[in-house]
Order: sequence, then structure tokens, then C-alpha cells
Amino acid sequence: MALAAAFAVSCLLSLVLMPLGIRLAWATGYLDHPEARKLHTSATALLGGAVVFLAAVAGWAIAYVTSHPGLHREALLLLSGSLLVLGLGLGDDRFGMRPALKLLGQSAAGVLLLAGCGVPALGFGAPLDAALTLLALVALMNAVNFLDNMNGVVAGLAAIAFAGFAWTSAARGAFGLAAAQLALAGACLGFLRYNFPRARVFLGDAGSLFLGYSLGASAVLAYMGAPHGWGRLGPLLLLAYPAFDMIFVVVNRLREGRKIYAGGKDHSNHRVARLIQCQTTTVLLLWANGAALCASGVAVLHLNRPGPTLLAWGLWTTLYLLVGLRLSFEPSARSGSTQTPLTSARSARTASAPPSARSGSTQTPLTSARSARTASAPPSARPSGPHPSEARPATRI
Repeated sequence: MALAAAFAVSCLLSLVLMPLGIRLAWATGYLDHPEARKLHTSATALLGGAVVFLAAVAGWAIAYVTSHPGLHREALLLLSGSLLVLGLGLGDDRFGMRPALKLLGQSAAGVLLLAGCGVPALGFGAPLDAALTLLALVALMNAVNFLDNMNGVVAGLAAIAFAGFAWTSAARGAFGLAAAQLALAGACLGFLRYNFPRARVFLGDAGSLFLGYSLGASAVLAYMGAPHGWGRLGPLLLLAYPAFDMIFVVVNRLREGRKIYAGGKDHSNHRVARLIQCQTTTVLLLWANGAALCASGVAVLHLNRPGPTLLAWGLWTTLYLLVGLRLSFEPSARSGSTQTPLTSARSARTASAPPSARSGSTQTPLTSARSARTASAPPSARPSGPHPSEARPATRI
């Protein structure tokens, strides 16, 4: 009952509070303005992540007060580290932040988690195990942050993964942690009402970073709470897609001689969207992929045997290798291009059509002559008003 209450209350609070967060973002300047490397074409509110966090904490607290699922130290570690990363992201969203300072804050959150729950035994000795775990946590935070480039992707995948982690937490008796994870899942689900398919609000760096930390912390806690054996590799499968996307982007940018840290429309989901010509379908496919990963990871953890573990990891690794190779041949969008996949296809068809068949060509001989005279006239003689097509309001993506 407590777990269902945490999910339902946080989802409801996210739905109710998000419009207030949007108004607050416009009032305080927390806005994401359009750029060449981004898909949206008008300023959009950035406080979605803060509202998701508040809704999740409130939902978990109400569930605890009413049903007492157990305070559980792991839940406090999850939420306190998330608060630290959220504050870091809020500062970056509003004022900008140097990469070194951001990495320092992310590392501090990871150290806080490891100090509270201990270092996972990876078999390399405590110092190296701690360093590798901390590196993986920071990498995942940034992978989720980079993946927050299309409406609905991160929030939907996070909701699915948190549901899977909650299942594993409840199975080992960590009901307080499971309630916190379900509260995060419910808050992400409520957020999607305002972010997908068209966005009135974004997660911002604050939201994507804190969700990345929460997912990484959930994986660490699930690994440490699982019985010794092959099943411990199960929780890592739930986070395979963000890891794949980061590796895909880094490898292709190095191959093409571009900067790794520069933003762009060359992520795996961007290329899938250009391939199938539909962003909404792309997001739904990614959610289905996340659900399949979630089921695989939970099954591996539950079975805790080498056969199922090796089979699942082998199949997913092979699948992602094949998909990565195919998508690497799909041209990446230039940083100066602001077209969506659909409009790009329409532009290509229009450019290849004969002049008489182009929908934008409606000139009569008289207007063509006028256009020729205008083009040859000196700049001072040309009309100064905007072209009607330039006066159209931008659409939000």
C-alpha cells in the first residue's frame, strides 16, 4: 500500500505543481533559448527537474507518514545525493558553470553515496573499486544529461528504470528505498504530461543530472543488496541504453575528428528519428527498449545463474553493436541545421522537384519580373519590411 501511495501521490503532485513551476521559470529567467544544436524553436521553461524532485520527495514523505514503509538509510542516501546534484544543476541552468566545477560537484555526490553505503566489491581491491564506481557514477550522470535532447526520452526511460529498481528493492525488503524509487517514477510520469510529445517545460541540467545520479545510485544499491553471484550484473542492464548512447557519440565524434564535449544532433536517437522520419515514434521505441532492458535486468538478478546472465548480456551487446554500426552510417545533422527530420525530408523533396511542381512557387510572369527587378536594385531601393514567411511565429518542439 505504501509503495502504491508513493507512486500515485508523486505523480499527482507532479501534474498539479508543474504549471506553477513553468510560471516560476518564466518569472525568474530559468529558460532554455533556441540554438542551432537544439530541436526546439522557442524559449522553454527549465524548472521541470526541480518540480519532479519536490513531487517525489513529497510523495515519499506522505507515503512514509501514512503507511510507514520504513525510513531506510538507503532512501535517505538516494534523496540527499539527488538534492546535491539538483542544486548543482540549478546553478548551471541559470548562470552557467565550468565543466571542472560541475565534475567536482558530481564527484562529491558520488563520494557521499559511497561513504554512506560502502564500496561495491568489484574484485580489484577497495581503492580501485571505489575509483571505478565513482567514475561510473559521474559518467552516467553526464550520459543521462547528454541524452536529454528529445522530448520525453529521459523522463520516460527513468520512470521505467525506477520501477524496475523498486521491484528489486522491495524483493530484498528495502521498502523505504522502493518507495523513494517509485515516487521518482511517478513524478517522472506526471512530468511527461507537459513534456511529451510537445514540451512546455524541460528537465534542464538540474533534472537530467539528478535523475542520472538517482539511477546510478539505485544501480549501486541494487548491486550491493543482491546475493553474491552472476545476478549482480542484472541491475547494470537497466542502464545499458544511456551507456550505449554515450559510447556511440564519443566513438563517432572521435572518428569524425570533432570535439567530444560539443553538443550536436548526432546522438543515436537523433539518427533513429532521421531514419524513420518521426520523433514521437522514436521516443516510443526507446521506451520499449527501456522496458525490455528492465525485464532482462530483473530476470538476470532473480535467476542469479551464469547461463541467463551471459545470454542476456551477449544478446544485448550484439544488438547494440549492430544498431551502432547501422546508425553510424546515417548522416549526422550539422550544428547549424535547425530542421526536424520531417521538415528536412520535405525540404529535400521540394529541392529535387521541378520549379513548376514546388508548392512554394506561385509566381506569375509579372511577379517574376518584379522579383528580378527587386533583386537587381541597390540595397537602399529594396523593401525593408520582413518577408511574410519570416513573420510567422516559431513552433515549439
